[in-house]
Amino acid sequence: MLIDAMERFGNPTIPYIAAWRSDSNHIWYEFCGKQFHEMLNGNSEKLASAFREQIVNRYLYSRDGDSSTIVKVSKDKEQLDRMRPALRRMAVRTGQVEAVYKIEANNKPVWLKDMAKVEIFAEDNIILSFGSLVDVSSEMTLQETLEETQQQLHTNKVNLETLVEQRTQELHKSQLEVVSRLTQALLYRDDETGLHGQRLSEYCSVIGSAMGLGKGVVDVLREAVPMHDVGKVGIADAILLKEGPLTSDEFDIIKTHCQLGADLLQGGDSKLLKVAHVIALTHHERWDGSGYPHGIKARKIPLAGRITALCDVFDALTSPRCYKETWSFEKATNEITKLSDVHFDPQLVDLFMKNLPKIRQIHQEKTPEEEKNGGMRLAHKASAADA
Repeated sequence: MLIDAMERFGNPTIPYIAAWRSDSNHIWYEFCGKQFHEMLNGNSEKLASAFREQIVNRYLYSRDGDSSTIVKVSKDKEQLDRMRPALRRMAVRTGQVEAVYKIEANNKPVWLKDMAKVEIFAEDNIILSFGSLVDVSSEMTLQETLEETQQQLHTNKVNLETLVEQRTQELHKSQLEVVSRLTQALLYRDDETGLHGQRLSEYCSVIGSAMGLGKGVVDVLREAVPMHDVGKVGIADAILLKEGPLTSDEFDIIKTHCQLGADLLQGGDSKLLKVAHVIALTHHERWDGSGYPHGIKARKIPLAGRITALCDVFDALTSPRCYKETWSFEKATNEITKLSDVHFDPQLVDLFMKNLPKIRQIHQEKTPEEEKNGGMRLAHKASAADA
């Protein structure tokens, strides 16, 4: 009578009653108004079974622990069929049911919010569920639309991040290509083999890693170091390729390659070009302040410049030059030790000596036999320490 009255006045709530025995999952009694029958295409013999057949999803909403965040747990029809006994036991234990079901009714989706109380009549071995179904299609359609929009935004964000990463890698690659071409241009003039830059990169990487620098920082250092002498592209061949000692004036011109290189690399936004700029400017500064171009001293010299300065001199000592024969590995390492706290950061010298096996391996692998065996190359330098 109550149900008839509700339907007569067009109440959107659909009340229902269902009963089953505690020792069976079979619902032996169920009752619901004609609105629900019509929604199920007039199938009224077994309402629960007809309803289950048309379920698409079941949503359970709950709070996430003690937070105010609402969590949605979604189960499809196949999952619900497997879980139904467990869900019914949970309803009996908690005394209530609350969930939202998406069904296909008359070839269109409908969302019904199910709210019910469950009571146990132990003496009659009966469990009774009485509740109501409320059409919440408008709200759920909006929610699904929002979720789809959020998913699309997330997908777009991931795609954008991927695109930015690709563009960043492409930019980095193009920067390396420019650096490589600049360095190659210098090699055509001042370094016949190009191995000086390769050895220098490896030596600096060893010291940077020993300093505890992160892999990313060491990688940037390795890539930036070959540009340390790029300013020499601005030095006239008559001076840069002069066979024999330089005059004082000529050496003053050679020393300008630090500022020239820094000017050439200045203004880059990437870490690579920023580090390369610092190295080009400061790799001839000395720990005691007697270096050039600005005579800065100790820790005021950037770390990248201090590392490059030490490794650059070591490689110059163990390479042929016009004014000297190639120094032996042992003689060169002794010279580095002697210049500790004078030309070089003493901490870096200590790290250099502790990593001599790695330094020796690089020297052996990347030094041509004719250079290991001594000899001079037709190039100039004012002194070993100024290589």
